[in-house]
Order: sequence, then C-alpha cells, then structure tokens
Amino acid sequence: MSLDQEKPKVSVKKKRVALALQGGGAHGAFTWGVLDKLLEDGRIEIEGVTGTSAGGMNAVCLAQGLSRGDNMTARNELRNFWSTMSDAGKDSALNKRGPIDKALGKFTMYNSPGFIVFDYLSRMFSPYELNPTQVDPLKDVINKTFDFENLRTQNACKVYLCATHVYTGKLRVFTTKELTTQTLLATACLPSIHNAVMVDGEYYWDGGFIGNPVFFPLIYDCDTPEIILIQLNPTVRNTLPKTSREIADRLNEITNNSSVVREMRAIQFISDLIDSGQLDSKKHKRLHMHVIEDEEAFQELGWSSKLNTEWEFLTHLFEKGRNAGELWLKNNFDKVGVESTAPMRDHFVGDAWHKNK
Repeated sequence: MSLDQEKPKVSVKKKRVALALQGGGAHGAFTWGVLDKLLEDGRIEIEGVTGTSAGGMNAVCLAQGLSRGDNMTARNELRNFWSTMSDAGKDSALNKRGPIDKALGKFTMYNSPGFIVFDYLSRMFSPYELNPTQVDPLKDVINKTFDFENLRTQNACKVYLCATHVYTGKLRVFTTKELTTQTLLATACLPSIHNAVMVDGEYYWDGGFIGNPVFFPLIYDCDTPEIILIQLNPTVRNTLPKTSREIADRLNEITNNSSVVREMRAIQFISDLIDSGQLDSKKHKRLHMHVIEDEEAFQELGWSSKLNTEWEFLTHLFEKGRNAGELWLKNNFDKVGVESTAPMRDHFVGDAWHKNK
C-alpha cells in the first residue's frame, strides 16, 4: 500500500455563499482570478450569483462550468471566456496600449492613438452614427462561449443579471430562465460604445448605472445569509483628483459604487435593528456580508484600462485576483457563517452614520 493510500481522507464541510460581482470591463479579469482561487480551494459552495457587465459575464461562465461538471470545469470556462475576449481585441487599436504607456510599464491607454481617436469621436458622435451596421465583437464572443439553452435549465447556480431600462431609468434583473445573448449584452451595454440592446421590446443599457451589482435577488431568492461582494472600483482614495482625467476617473468610480454603498447602508441598518432586538430575527434574514478586493491594484488604473484586452493585462489582474482570494480565505474563511467580515462602516456606511450614532 502506498503512502497516499494510507493517508485518511479528510472531509471538509463546505460553506454555502452567494456572490455579487461588480462590473468594470477588462477589470473583470480580477474577478476571474478571485473565482479561480475560490473554486480551486473547494471549500466554498456557490448557491447564486448576481453580476453586472463583466460581472455578468463571469457569473454566466461560472454557472455554465458548474452545470457542465465541477469546479475545474468552471475554472476552464472562465479562462476560455477571457482568452476569447483577448483574442477578439487583438486586431483592434482601441483595445491596445500605445508605445508610451508600454514603455512606462502602465496598463492605461491614455496615450494609445486608437483610444485617443475613439475618446474624441465618442464625445462628438453616438454609436448609432459611428457604427451604423452594429458590428459588435462582444456579441461574437458571447455566441462562441455560451450555451444558453442549457444555461436556462441548469440548477447548479442561480444567476441574476442587472441592466438599466433606458426609458424609465429603473433596474431590471434578468434571472436564470431569461439568459440569452441579448440579456447578457444588455448588462454590458455602455451607451457611448454600443447601441441600446432590445429585450422583449424594451431597450436597456449597462446595469452599472443603477445596480453594480444588486444584492436583493440574493437576499430574497437564495437561502444562504452569506454574501460575498467582489469589488473592482476603489471605494477610498487618499489624494485629491485635480486634472480633468483624474476627476473623470474618480467620478466613474463613485458612480459605479453608488448602488453598492446604498444597499450596504440599508443592510447594516437592518442588521443593527435585528441585533438590538428591534426586529424579530425569526422574521428577518440576518446577513453576513463579505468583500474581496484589492484597492491598491486599481489605484493607478483609470477608465481607459477597462478597454484594455491585452492578455498581459488580463493575466496581471487575474493573478491579483487570485492573491486577493487566497488572502481572504486565509483571514476570513473561518468567520463565514459566524459574522460579517466586510468593512461596513469604514467603506460603506460613511461619516453621516458615525455622527448619528
């Protein structure tokens, strides 16, 4: 008998969670890395996932992989998607850095001739004028990657995609049974780049404007009280934005975090009422909130890098995500099911809460 055969198998009880995945274009490769580490670790069982834009892509990859096999299959699905995305952008000047940024070792594209031309034209003309034939490489990637007929009937992982209704400005959440090429395009439709996406006769834009992502589907439709937010947009910056570019980038971060901040404040408020006995814990769901992030990794990345699909950049963020996932598991896995580990008051509740307390 070999030494491996002599070793008793240790059974590790899995902890069931729901995931909330932020959007952010190419920055979603960080989430790919986090998911890869969680799946590799094997101690996390995923009941449901909500996602916006790139978060939605990752969510559907995850569900497809889990429905087709196991954690390893899901890891392969994620890698395949991001590899296909990178290949789709190889021939586009818009998705590549310029020589100056490369020489400086930066992943931003503010000195990329392709990005500069696109940025100028997008301020002057709409995508309806610039792209009347509606050529969309993302649509091709989606059609190559996903089997929606299988996705709509799978029960391995619940999926919720966030989109913004153009006419009303209201949030629309597409559920597992509604997964199609169009609903996935809708969650990632930036109106400065893409024409509005029609789903069931209604027009939609990117969900990040109003829900990036939203938590309530996980609260109401999943049994687990454990929710992990994988956050891409930095919450805190310690320097004052002064240039027009810095101001625009910071506004983009604040806007993309605004829905998360609102929901986190509401969740903390309800949690405090439950903990103080003012709400009946038997009637109200007491949540444990968790966040996996690496704010330092995104401090030097502006909006332009969200369009960078170079494999070098995607794998850079992938490794950052894996490291963040590993660190979170090391520091917080034992607390899952026991308490919240997210910095609720420091990052989400804000100064106004402290003053009222």
